Amino acid sequence: MKAENYADIVTEVDKEPAEPFVPMAPEIVQTSSFYFATYEQFMADSADEKNHFIYTRGSNPTIRSLEDKLAWLEGGEKCKVFASGMGAISSTLFTLLRAGDHILMVNTIYGEAVSFAKYLAKFGVVLDKIDVGNTDEIEAHITEQTKMIYFESPSSQKFEMLDLEKIAAMAKTKKIYTVIDGTWASPLFQHPLDHGIDIVIHSLSKYIGGHSDLVGGAVIGKTNLVDNIFANGHQALGAVISPFDAWLAIRGIRTLPVRMAYVDKAIRTVLDQLKNDPRIAKIDHPYCGDAEQQRLASKYLSGYGSLFGMDMADEDFDKLKVFVDSLRVVSIGVSWGGFESLALPSYKGNNKENLVARGLPISHIRMYVGLEDPQTIVTDIQQAMDKAYGKI
Repeated sequence: MKAENYADIVTEVDKEPAEPFVPMAPEIVQTSSFYFATYEQFMADSADEKNHFIYTRGSNPTIRSLEDKLAWLEGGEKCKVFASGMGAISSTLFTLLRAGDHILMVNTIYGEAVSFAKYLAKFGVVLDKIDVGNTDEIEAHITEQTKMIYFESPSSQKFEMLDLEKIAAMAKTKKIYTVIDGTWASPLFQHPLDHGIDIVIHSLSKYIGGHSDLVGGAVIGKTNLVDNIFANGHQALGAVISPFDAWLAIRGIRTLPVRMAYVDKAIRTVLDQLKNDPRIAKIDHPYCGDAEQQRLASKYLSGYGSLFGMDMADEDFDKLKVFVDSLRVVSIGVSWGGFESLALPSYKGNNKENLVARGLPISHIRMYVGLEDPQTIVTDIQQAMDKAYGKI
């Protein structure tokens, strides 16, 4: 074969598969760019890039398949996925906020999201980070410049619930965007769009991916909002998910109902055996919440996520260290949502002031109940507490 003909031969083989086939598993379209049969086709597709496949930095069939599935699961008109949850968050804030706008972040929120909102001050965006005991208190913090209310429900660390319909109602009268990070409940256990929230953000790395092997994020809402975030935040900031990671997320979606049903039962089993343990001062989870939290959970949640927080009764750092190091089934690690149960101590040795500001003791530990047998998880936690705090 002549060297100058090699590329032509390979290209022709790539275009024409040996025989037609339909794979059982979704395909991974692992390509950076796409062929165009004619100049006219190229011009037509380029005029509407968000709806055509030109370059994977914009869109790709595997990525589009994931987006369609997530939009359907969440009950939204459209979805755009990103290379990380922070890619989704930063692109949303970057697109919808401008100089002079005011953003309210309510209760405990993922720390990097707060950091990005603070960084926007250099561009003239004003942030107020507020903690409220009930949803009605939010309205007192709204100003004429408020453009966005950003929150999680349940919240990070403390897992407090807010009334979605009240937030949506107070925002719509003032033309304020409402944005919720809905990762804790997954698209199966809560549907904020049905209650008037404008945008739902998910970290694909958690329950949706489900196997601790991908990083990604998603923005879901009405077509005009998502298209705006795609055209500006996604394309300008370049947080592009790979086709392979999108394929991994599709794989996760295929088992999401089974896994969520399991963790819903598992977390109830675990919390039922831990909530009366005198060595634990407090458990943060809607299942263990007060009457109002229970009411909100009943109204908005169709199941329970398995991420929770617990404050140990003794704020002795040495005992806390013994407890964490004594865990055998539960691993120490960040993120969550995969097979393995995890413990993440909030105190890192140099962040006590930050914890105090967030209303957390140094003994606060974020726990994730994975897919191991829930009784095995309880036994592991109890034996570690026996070593650190003594038997009861």
